[in-house]
Amino acid sequence: MRKLSAFNPERQEESVSAKVVVAMERIAQSFRVMLWNEGKLYGLSPIQIQLLTFLLHQPEEERTVTFLAGFFNMTKATISDAIKALESKAYLTRKVVATDSRSSSLHLTREGKAVARKVEKFADPLQAIVEQLPGKEQARLLDQLQQVIQQLNAEQILSEQSTSFAWVNETRKKR
Repeated sequence: MRKLSAFNPERQEESVSAKVVVAMERIAQSFRVMLWNEGKLYGLSPIQIQLLTFLLHQPEEERTVTFLAGFFNMTKATISDAIKALESKAYLTRKVVATDSRSSSLHLTREGKAVARKVEKFADPLQAIVEQLPGKEQARLLDQLQQVIQQLNAEQILSEQSTSFAWVNETRKKR
């Protein structure tokens, strides 16, 4: 007998894991909606918002097209197109990397930083919901999500590079 998809209502009736997968998909959908809504306010695409947010907070060595492509699990061409659009809006500039003249690091302009500080708040509604959970439930949820992310890394669905945020590194140090 063929296993039913998590999106099949019959499967959801009998499987908690299917319900979890569907719930995660709904949360992913909420991120898309929040990104699109924020993007409409500033004339930005979802990936442009994500790039601005990333560039605002990450060190220079991680601000290259190659690194961004790995981090966001996208092609270099897709990232380059988004970067060109941000350059045309005067939100960022490129600086040649001293050790490799073929590579450039990306730097937000003053206007780019101002816009990034506004659009990085796109997920505030979700954060407010999580903050309503008691601290122990937040910690348990984080631990469970990290386990799922680590498994996605192990199965090479996500790149290890795409989970390089500080909280992942902190968790690894504790284990």
